[in-house]
Amino acid sequence: MRQTFFFFIFFFVVRVGISQEIFRVNQTTSDSAIVEQLDILMSSWYAKMADYHENSQTPMVEKNLPYEDSDSIMIHRLRVLTNQTVFPMVFNDEIRSYINMYVRKSKMVSLLLGLAKYYFPMFEETLDKYNCPLELKYLAVIESALNPTAVSRAGATGLWQFMYNTGKMYGLEVSTMVDYRCDPVRSTDAAARHLSDLSKMFFDDWVLAMAAYNCGSGNVKKAIIRSGGKTNFWEIYDYLPRETRGYVPVFYGAWYVMQYHDKYGIVPAEMKFGQVDTFLITDRLHFQQISSLIDIPIDELKALNPQYKRNIIPLSEDPMYLVLPIKYTLAFELMKDSVYQHDKDQYFSGAAISYSEKPQTTTSLTNVKNANPQIHIVKQGESLSIIARKYRTTASELAKMNNININSTIHPGKKLIVGYKK
Repeated sequence: MRQTFFFFIFFFVVRVGISQEIFRVNQTTSDSAIVEQLDILMSSWYAKMADYHENSQTPMVEKNLPYEDSDSIMIHRLRVLTNQTVFPMVFNDEIRSYINMYVRKSKMVSLLLGLAKYYFPMFEETLDKYNCPLELKYLAVIESALNPTAVSRAGATGLWQFMYNTGKMYGLEVSTMVDYRCDPVRSTDAAARHLSDLSKMFFDDWVLAMAAYNCGSGNVKKAIIRSGGKTNFWEIYDYLPRETRGYVPVFYGAWYVMQYHDKYGIVPAEMKFGQVDTFLITDRLHFQQISSLIDIPIDELKALNPQYKRNIIPLSEDPMYLVLPIKYTLAFELMKDSVYQHDKDQYFSGAAISYSEKPQTTTSLTNVKNANPQIHIVKQGESLSIIARKYRTTASELAKMNNININSTIHPGKKLIVGYKK
């Protein structure tokens, strides 16, 4: 009887067009898939490369708040988060459930926060490039737990969990040697373009775009039709696939905990690999060649360069890149020619065609004469490595062009030369 009464009230509110920012959803979604992702992350190389601080659960209290119960505090914090975004304020049983789930997994959240320092600046820059809400960076948290080699049971792969066909639509090549769905830079660019396309398809509604990202645009269109033409996620909720019903709530849950982790005594882990640099590779290269000469573990090379499926950087018409921690970059720069030649016949027999034998398709930025410099103004959170990836060069090359040390701190507003216009 009581459930019937509340259903009637909810139905009446929707019918008269009153916007509700807080309501309850009866059907909950299993969090097993999210927990499975987190468990896989905790057994990965990234977890081994983290220094954890002591996490301690603290009471859910906040100064100057007139609330005492946990729901009211969560609602207040969610309202603060959503006030300056395109995402509507909403709170329900599922969101509460996912918030509590992440809080219980405090060590896992510590690792996510540590990885976020590495990935989020790149995510934000790319999302901004395509005019997407920066909060969409939290989709990668719920899609892959920020694990670039994550593979779902259905075969979705990478940080942004692209299926083969969707990835191909957005230029993410999959071949015997490479899987660009695992490339953090390329896959993030593809995800931002895909989300932007979906938002345009669904009335500039980013919540519907997220739902379509999860279950496909066709399923969202069907849900809209079955609901009688409604275009609000919570109004078409019952017509969506079960997994998608939980997708938006878990997004809110992850967003909330990543923002308010300190209120629960959760401290970000420190990632031991720290800053990285990116090198343009001009010949076939096996990870073992690099590992043998500059003494970097193979597992570290694989983790930072997850797009290479067979531990080989192949020759390609596209630029091929190698990411290394800063502490190895000087050794690689000094020994690069030796690395290319080290046991080359063992790894590639005699069939490998040297890049130098192919027609030159690129020109070194530092050797361009009679050209106008291309300028980049440094934004908050950007490093030389992040800027280098954007302009498809290396941090070492940028440092040379600007006559600065590769380890120099660059401040927002600084102008850097990033190339030359002919």
